[in-house]
Amino acid sequence: MKMHFGFRAVAATVAAVLACEMALAQYDGKYYVGIDGRTDPYTAPDSDGGGAYPDNPNNGRLTLLLSHGNHYHGIGSYSYSGPSATPTLNSTNANNRLPEGYTLQAPLALTPGAGVYAGRNVLASDPGVEYSDLEIQNVHVLANTGIAEVDALYHSSSNRWDGPFDAADIHLELVGTSSPWLNVGSPTDPSALPVGGDIHLGEGDEMFSFTPVLWVDESAPAGDYWAEFRLTDPSGAFGDSGSFFIDVRQVPEPTTALLTGLGLLGAATLTRRSR
Repeated sequence: MKMHFGFRAVAATVAAVLACEMALAQYDGKYYVGIDGRTDPYTAPDSDGGGAYPDNPNNGRLTLLLSHGNHYHGIGSYSYSGPSATPTLNSTNANNRLPEGYTLQAPLALTPGAGVYAGRNVLASDPGVEYSDLEIQNVHVLANTGIAEVDALYHSSSNRWDGPFDAADIHLELVGTSSPWLNVGSPTDPSALPVGGDIHLGEGDEMFSFTPVLWVDESAPAGDYWAEFRLTDPSGAFGDSGSFFIDVRQVPEPTTALLTGLGLLGAATLTRRSR
């Protein structure tokens, strides 16, 4: 009898752990918009010249946040460099790319689309590929979830990111792309976000959700591309974010790669015969 109850207790514990992990999965590795509430001085990493600067250049600015366990990574926020007495303000920082550079992860692969994206290769969410789910939400969706780990994330860094920004009018701007082949749309409109344009994400008091879709024509040259973005607040209530980049990779279609390989094989064969 004791073994029976012991097994039930273990099973219940395992079920609870699995349920918690499943609940956390919908928040971990996702993107949010928040306001940087830190007021203490900014300390630059050694790669930026090091040293303590007089303030935090991101205080009161919109910031793209990547949830990472029990804390966030601020992507592409402002930074200082140079002497602390006469600092240079930079509109981005060393951690400004997705995938993040320190991971050495390859650019996110573009795959065949469907519907309005038929005939195009798109960046689609893949649960097995970190950074690929580009859905951007208001950070306050993390409030009051009833999950202790999510609550710890929401209030992390001494409540740095959980301040209200109700007055904000939040837009996502496409600053530029590395090639005319690369485009950015919405889930329903491939031309929703032209270079130099922006799209309204929502007001600061709205639990908005938006997923930019990076795409190229399926005939686009194989290679790596990038798009540069920033978050803006046209109302002027809060400062704009620094720039951040999303890196993607166009892989040749299998048939194209096969034909290329056959062509190279044929050329090699002819070369051997001529010799």
